[in-house]
Amino acid sequence: MEHLLKLSPFGRYLGVQVLEVGDGFSRIRLPYRAELTNPAGKLHGGVIASVADTAMAVAVGSVLGGIPGRHSTVKLEIKYKASVTDGEIIAEAKVMRRKQTVFLGETVVKDGKGQVVAIATAMFMVGDNDTQDE
Repeated sequence: MEHLLKLSPFGRYLGVQVLEVGDGFSRIRLPYRAELTNPAGKLHGGVIASVADTAMAVAVGSVLGGIPGRHSTVKLEIKYKASVTDGEIIAEAKVMRRKQTVFLGETVVKDGKGQVVAIATAMFMVGDNDTQDE
């Protein structure tokens, strides 16, 4: 389980914390920090997208056994619903479908009060030179 909680250097740089990891599921947290905002003081959309992507990567990694570098994002689509000006965001990701070397999933990002901030869908690819357990 410990290996599933390890984040990329970028995730650690942002301050992401892994709260829960399970079979194709993850829940992560990012505290609001002023240095992660846009000029209006709102959490930057790129940060929210990065958290959604990170949550999905952790969820996919939980299916693959957490081996670093086996999978990467090939498509990420995000729809923003609300802004965040304080507190935290929580991202819950789940693998929705798997086909050989492709994973499809969804991440819902909420603020600390439970309001949906963004919904992202993602496609991840497992590297060609890697072996998989089916």
